[in-house]
Amino acid sequence: MTFRFNDELLLSEEDRALAARTYPNVFFALDHPELRDEFQRVDRAAVAAKRRSRWIGCAALVFATLSLLAFPVDVVIKGISTNEAAHKPILNYLAIAGACFGILALIFGNIGLGFGKVKRDWLMKRLITERLRQWHAQYIAAHSVEIAIAAEQPEAKATWLDQRDLSFKRFKRNFIDQISSEYTKYTHTSAAAHSGQSVTDPKAETAFWIEDAWAGKAAMKPDKAHQDALDEICRALHETRMRGQIQYTNYVLSSEGKFWSSPSKQLHILGNLSYLLVVFAFVANFIALGAAVWGPFVESTSVLSALAIAFAILAVGVRAMLEGLRPQRETRRMQFYAGAINRADRDFDTARTHAKRIAAFGQLERASYDEMVEFISSNERARFVL
Repeated sequence: MTFRFNDELLLSEEDRALAARTYPNVFFALDHPELRDEFQRVDRAAVAAKRRSRWIGCAALVFATLSLLAFPVDVVIKGISTNEAAHKPILNYLAIAGACFGILALIFGNIGLGFGKVKRDWLMKRLITERLRQWHAQYIAAHSVEIAIAAEQPEAKATWLDQRDLSFKRFKRNFIDQISSEYTKYTHTSAAAHSGQSVTDPKAETAFWIEDAWAGKAAMKPDKAHQDALDEICRALHETRMRGQIQYTNYVLSSEGKFWSSPSKQLHILGNLSYLLVVFAFVANFIALGAAVWGPFVESTSVLSALAIAFAILAVGVRAMLEGLRPQRETRRMQFYAGAINRADRDFDTARTHAKRIAAFGQLERASYDEMVEFISSNERARFVL
């Protein structure tokens, strides 16, 4: 079963039809075709860039591991073959292959040709998609009082949509079109004191708002005459944005999904594989020591020692894969995020005024912003190298 991502953007015709029936008075504010088209365009490019980035990183590790394995395999071949003339060509080819794999590993990994550029392209596009989602949710929350008024006045509705269109065009020009320079702000972060989480400014309580003026608009006192529309807006934000984020964290922290998108599955598979390889290395080394002491099996010592080295190299390769994918860090990041948005959800449920509901929603957006910064900075530092 697959997970539906980005429900709050109403990406499918089915979602839009359901939202139009569920939130008829404020659907005009929930539906944003221009933002949706921009999101889908960038999201497709981000998925492709992530796939290229991961494959290049994994190729670097595979090449490096194969290069290092050339030596123990050489020893094993010499140990099990008594015909030197027969295995000499094989050893020559093995030496050449080991050298070629080493050069490829150096190019893809340590020098960073291809991987660094492709990874940064993926992260910049992912930053755009996250900010688009945040822009959509924050604009609705910040202008909720205006939306409630416009819902009852057709002329005001058209004016509101024109203002939103202008604001979105400014956002595209100032952020999306300048992403290469904007991206730098999210990679130069300071480490917070708690558990290695990175935030740009822990003391700035309203730093998450995309536009500074939105914080003031969000605090506007509503007119009780528009309470029904305000309730509908809050219900829409809660059921699409807040509940969607809760479901997303639950999904990521579970073992569902594919290997590349599930930190829990990555940690389970690669962690257990690394452990088994280390055990095999110790067992092979222990048997080699026993063979060296016991006379009849002295000739097998070199082969067993080489196998121990091969298992150790494979274990290091798997550990390097863990370091590149960083499932531990991803899991911890999601745990922090899940805790923050669940607190926001509880505050939203207990809120009895519109102001307190928007404040609870602000907690979600602050958590979303901090999680995004941590995601960008963590993956910027990730390396697929031995």
